[in-house]
Amino acid sequence: MISAQTRKPEYTARVIEWQADKGFGWLQFGEKRLFMHRRDFARFHHMPRVGEEIRFNWGLDAQRRPCAQNAVQVREVSEVSLVGLLFLGGLLALPAYAWMQMGWEIWKLGAYVCTLSLITYAMYRSDKRKARQEAWRTPEMLLHVLELAGGWPGAWVAQRRLRHKCSKTSYQFEFWLIICIHQFVAFDSLQHWKYSQMLKRALFEDHRTLRGRQVPRQF
Repeated sequence: MISAQTRKPEYTARVIEWQADKGFGWLQFGEKRLFMHRRDFARFHHMPRVGEEIRFNWGLDAQRRPCAQNAVQVREVSEVSLVGLLFLGGLLALPAYAWMQMGWEIWKLGAYVCTLSLITYAMYRSDKRKARQEAWRTPEMLLHVLELAGGWPGAWVAQRRLRHKCSKTSYQFEFWLIICIHQFVAFDSLQHWKYSQMLKRALFEDHRTLRGRQVPRQF
């Protein structure tokens, strides 16, 4: 396994020419044209297009000429599948139904969630741009606060379209915990807050039991 100290540095550049029939082209790297062949792609998603961003390692070809190696096409935006959108709609169904059962107007919920989701999506996009530029990152706590406040649908879309924060296990655990909290609150409201009251009583009894077991101070 290659350690972090020995891993080759990565660069990014844009395609300025690509000859599809021959399977090679050139990148604009600073003031130089850098050769790139299709076989030098680590992952090949589609035919490179002029202006497309490529991430690569600096290497040499058989003639010892500079070229791009281990190239990866940087897909800045991905499409969200229909199945994914249906799944998101399913996650929104219970909170929306609970909101209506409490007698509140659904358009107010929609306006609130859309506003928070747009803000959250923008914060994800800004954080990804900062990550590529190695700039000061957006605190994860701020992203989670926006998600908890109601912007989690925007975060869900951002993770899939921008491919950001979707591979970090600890972050995903906290993100899905926030979604579960929203689902629980919506369900519990339909049960007249029965489970919240049960949880409150259980916590109160545990606290009272712990206080009763405390050993008195010896003077």
